[in-house]
Amino acid sequence: MATKRQNRLLVAEDWRKIYTAFQSADFKSYDFETMRRTMVAYLQENYPDDFNDFVESSEYVALLDLIAYVAQSLSFRVDLNARENFLETASRRDSVLRLARLINYNAARNKPAVGMLKFTSVSTTEEIKDSAGQSLAGLTIRWNDAANPNYREHFINILEGLNQTGQTFGKPLESGKIGNISTEIYATRSSNTDVPMYTFSRPVSGITRKFEIVPSTILKQDYIYERLPLPGGSFSYVYRTDGAGDSSNNTGFFALFKEGTLQAEDFTITDSTTNLVQPLGANNINDSDVWLWQLDDFGQPYSLWKNVPALAGNNAIYNSVESSVRNIYNTVTRANDSVDLVFGDGNFADIPMGRFRAYYRTSANERYTIQPADMQSIQFNIPYLDKNGANQTLTVGASLQQTLYNSAQSESSASIREKAPQVYYSQDRMITAEDYNVVPLKASQEIIKIRSVNRTASGISRAKEIVDPTGSYSNVNVIADDGVLYKEETLPSFTFTFNNKNDILNTLNTKIETKIKLPYSRQFYYNKYGAKDLSLLTTSWNSTTTSTNTNTGYIYSAGPLVVGQYATSNLKYIKPGALVKFTSPDTRKFKNGKLVDSATDEAQDRHWAKIASVVGDGANGGVGNLESGLGPITLADVIPDNAVVKAVIPQLATALGTTLKADLQNRITAYENFALRYDETTGTWKVIKTTDVSSNNTFSLGFAGDESGTNLDQSWWFNFTNDGSTYTVSYRKLDYIFESAGQNKFHFDPQEKIYDYTSGQTKKDTIKLLKNNTLVSTGNAVGYPNVWQVVDTISEADGYQDNRKVKVGFFDSDDDGVVDNPELFEIMIEPTLSEATKWVFYEKFISTDNNIERWRPYGATNFIVTQNESSITLPGSYTDGQLFYFYDTAENVIKKYSSTTNSLVTTTDYYARKGRSSLYFQYQHFAGNNTRIDPSVSNIVDIYLLERSYDTLFRKWLKQGGTKPAPSTSDQLRISYSNKLNPVKGLSDQIIYHPVSYKILFGTKSEEEFQATFKVVKNPESNISNAIIKTMVVDTIDQFFALNNFDFGDSFYFTELAAHVHNRLAPHLLTVVIVPNQTGQVFGSLFQISGTSNEIFISGATVDDVSIIDAIGANQLQASGTVVTSTTSTTTTTRSTSAVSGSTSTGTVSGAGY
Repeated sequence: MATKRQNRLLVAEDWRKIYTAFQSADFKSYDFETMRRTMVAYLQENYPDDFNDFVESSEYVALLDLIAYVAQSLSFRVDLNARENFLETASRRDSVLRLARLINYNAARNKPAVGMLKFTSVSTTEEIKDSAGQSLAGLTIRWNDAANPNYREHFINILEGLNQTGQTFGKPLESGKIGNISTEIYATRSSNTDVPMYTFSRPVSGITRKFEIVPSTILKQDYIYERLPLPGGSFSYVYRTDGAGDSSNNTGFFALFKEGTLQAEDFTITDSTTNLVQPLGANNINDSDVWLWQLDDFGQPYSLWKNVPALAGNNAIYNSVESSVRNIYNTVTRANDSVDLVFGDGNFADIPMGRFRAYYRTSANERYTIQPADMQSIQFNIPYLDKNGANQTLTVGASLQQTLYNSAQSESSASIREKAPQVYYSQDRMITAEDYNVVPLKASQEIIKIRSVNRTASGISRAKEIVDPTGSYSNVNVIADDGVLYKEETLPSFTFTFNNKNDILNTLNTKIETKIKLPYSRQFYYNKYGAKDLSLLTTSWNSTTTSTNTNTGYIYSAGPLVVGQYATSNLKYIKPGALVKFTSPDTRKFKNGKLVDSATDEAQDRHWAKIASVVGDGANGGVGNLESGLGPITLADVIPDNAVVKAVIPQLATALGTTLKADLQNRITAYENFALRYDETTGTWKVIKTTDVSSNNTFSLGFAGDESGTNLDQSWWFNFTNDGSTYTVSYRKLDYIFESAGQNKFHFDPQEKIYDYTSGQTKKDTIKLLKNNTLVSTGNAVGYPNVWQVVDTISEADGYQDNRKVKVGFFDSDDDGVVDNPELFEIMIEPTLSEATKWVFYEKFISTDNNIERWRPYGATNFIVTQNESSITLPGSYTDGQLFYFYDTAENVIKKYSSTTNSLVTTTDYYARKGRSSLYFQYQHFAGNNTRIDPSVSNIVDIYLLERSYDTLFRKWLKQGGTKPAPSTSDQLRISYSNKLNPVKGLSDQIIYHPVSYKILFGTKSEEEFQATFKVVKNPESNISNAIIKTMVVDTIDQFFALNNFDFGDSFYFTELAAHVHNRLAPHLLTVVIVPNQTGQVFGSLFQISGTSNEIFISGATVDDVSIIDAIGANQLQASGTVVTSTTSTTTTTRSTSAVSGSTSTGTVSGAGY
């Protein structure tokens, strides 16, 4: 009791006194100097009489120094140890891994590059004969060899000799659909005694790396993976076909390969130990390749132990495996990507006893990209036993077909700190929307950004294909009656600079010739040059022989007529590649290569055919047919005998030619101004000198080739001008636009090619104008469908993709660059007949989602259309606000009547295009097999992924140039990540993988409508140079577009960027504005830009895009008219500033404001 009392009364009182004495002490002092100073101050204040010797040489001061030093060391150690016990602050790798395991997070180790090598050639030592009795031994058979029509048979014969008994082609060991591509696995009669694999080395990213070709399997999975390593096991390879023919990257024979080296480690367990931890003695063991075999008494593998995730601390017990499976373990990641094998405790898993062999693969632990060019002509030998037991060798040549991005470094400590709590929250399964946006990040450190979107679908029978009305995942076939078809001419431009002639050549190849090959150039050619009339010659077609899509014969009048270079009439244009128009010799019409009664359903009044070839003069010297019995002229379609040869369109040459390119290089090097025109007579491109180029931008062939030096030639396609350092190239475009006013929306992917293996041709999205559409000229139905093919999407200036309309072109059934019928627009629209009725109108409106000005169809009945304003008499009986359109090319304007002033006032709230509305049409869209979905699931999850390697390569390309990288395909993403995500997704969920690509804003590598100049008003009191200001602006813009600041499908707002620039650069600048470069765009056009769900913004701005000005005036806010076209496949449409598409100006409609 006394002790308690004293403790209660005295000790507590003493402690309060001590605390009072110490309350002035600085307990936040940890470093030596602060501790020493604090102790000195404390002694001086509390013991001024007892301790007053603070001379530096004093022993007492030395004691204080020692105490301060020890205290600092202890404080540091205590703090360090405390930090290592919390995941957020731990820095040592072992500590981070240990703390992550406490919440069931096993850090990802490095990932090797994994891909498929396509067999390009095979050769065998075995005596094998083909169906013709030819021996194949020693012959090199090449896949898809144009010189060997029997290459497929030979390939299969040789490989069947390698296969195990019974595995003939079509009867594989395993088969299934992998990414909707038919996949078959064939096993070989390998003669190896060790693990069947074949090694090779290749330099990748400047380092020679080791790779292993391994046996493949698809057993119980929807991806191709490596078969278990088993000594004496058989090698297996893959056959895949996507239906796109043998030239497809996904059709043929393949072998799986991995980067790294497979190693084996044996160990023996003699004691029964619960929760045994067995370390493996190697570093850089990759994340996917660890196998554990139990060995028999002879040292041979006989029982495979199952690797499972650890879901309860260090114990491998609670796992989603059958209760009868007790031979389980889990791999635990250690520092340097070493591995511990952790076994069970005997309750839920067997305790290991005996001899074991662990196979594992060590990989480079680096992130790198493998381009197809890095892996060409790889050769490896497969020893095997033939059917008689004799040793034979198969030599395989193989090459990589697609770029690989799937290698990855081990997960960083920072990534573990971020992801471990997130994954713990999701419990390593994907059920909620948040799970789908968190768990995939753990699948690979290659995934740096993700967005998952859930879409629901009705759970219907697997026997039926789900219908997705958007067309993204299933075919669409709809009919509507609100079609609008019109044509639109524009005159965009781009700029380029050069350092040498190679830069100039690259511009000619990628920015001139590429444009000539696009549909809008071909359509411009057909429209402006027209067909050459042959009707005055009264010529007909003599059909000699016919076969599938082929017809030989000759053109005759009184006898066979010479063509091409031998002719002086318009028959001189009859050359290979030319289009010839045939009409009926009587009242009959064309159908299926024959002349039929005019009342026959869908019979046509004309037929176009391409000249496939011409032998000699096309008339065989006046004899007609050749000695072989064939006609000297071959058509790429069947034309009936005696059909009238009505007209011809010469072929458009899409190449400039070596001589012209050399001439252009010299002219550009000398900074000459000039233009390019096309000479249809010679079929070549020619230079127009600057003294001959007309200043009138309206195209005309009236003075084509004029060399009088009086600037009369208006026939140019490309106009090159320069300011002494930069070239500006204006070029001509003619697009046909089809729109559904409200009943239908369109889906089109320009990159997706759908192959029809039954016809051997690609399937094209089409818009068929139905035969019941009436003609103005007759008032009757046209009588046959008018088929257009969809060629591109349409994006507004802010990046918004308007899915109500698409760009269409003349149908080209065989993709040979020559269309089937170049008169589709004239047939349906009849543009010169009753011209006042051949206009469609659009009105400006403000969108409800983001308050941006856009355009929508507006009824033609709201307008009074006449050629000239002079025909209108005011005041008349017009109501206030009545709209007028005057379509004469000299006027081309829309005006509104004002009753207040009794006058017509020009308005920019509307525009007109030559075309027609209220058309009956059928829209047919084909979806690719790689985007088909399982109709039995109830949830469809679209996962959009941005990969680290693509990000790195794209940023490098943006800065340094070279080949523009492309993101992984959906199929590659599925192969890379489905093995990690499928086991943890919901049973009723299906994942659709989408690659994300960068959308460049600003700079010469962005699309034309996104190029701009940042105009900066510098603070006159700032001492920083203009060059530094420009660099700081560009750096700030790059910071603004950091990955963390934007999500996929986000919108860009310039006001945010301007605020960021001001915040970073104040007080050195006063203001900054963004001015579009494209002529016709107005100030504010780029204040908001929208992205699609598979895009994310990145800045392409350089110091050349920043201009330092003294003040902002109206002249500073006008578009510069200087744009650079990128070589990407994305195509956008800009509207003419005038009311009609035939105008020569470019850009958006004046006053559009977007």
